[in-house]
Amino acid sequence: MVVVAQPVQDPVSQLAARLDDPAVAQSLHQLLDHADLLAILVIGLDGLARRSDAITGAMVESLAELRAVERPAGLPDAAHLLQIAQQLGGMVGPAVDMLPTVEYLLRSDLGDTRVIDVAAMASRAIVAGSQAAETGSEKERRPGFFALWRAFRDEDTRRALGFGLGVAKALGRELKAVENSPTAQD
Repeated sequence: MVVVAQPVQDPVSQLAARLDDPAVAQSLHQLLDHADLLAILVIGLDGLARRSDAITGAMVESLAELRAVERPAGLPDAAHLLQIAQQLGGMVGPAVDMLPTVEYLLRSDLGDTRVIDVAAMASRAIVAGSQAAETGSEKERRPGFFALWRAFRDEDTRRALGFGLGVAKALGRELKAVENSPTAQD
């Protein structure tokens, strides 16, 4: 095997040849502009390296303390929280699609608290009437003509019939207004 000897260049001439490259000269110029920052960085890394044993020990102690701490009862773990977030993310799209309907509903008369109060009152009456029908005798569950006639004399029944007739009359006026509106005739 034949070894070809390379001419040995002087280190100063090698450095001069590299400084002739504009990119190397620009990089060296930027390095010299930030020499003070480099000195601070080197000092900081030196301090970190000197104190690495103490820092590592403190981190190990902290992790051991965290592992020893038990999760308080009732708090969900991270996997459960992630699952809840994914479910909420899946619900956002349909909820956004429903916003115009919800807004229309809230701007309508259905958002009036009086409507909610009347609906709650009717709901209580329906439940009470249903329970009375379930527990009442056969005669009370299937009243005849005379039982209905006696019910018309009952003050509560007459009050409810008056309410129902008032609602029927108001609904008739609403229906008449809809029939007479220009959009209903199209």
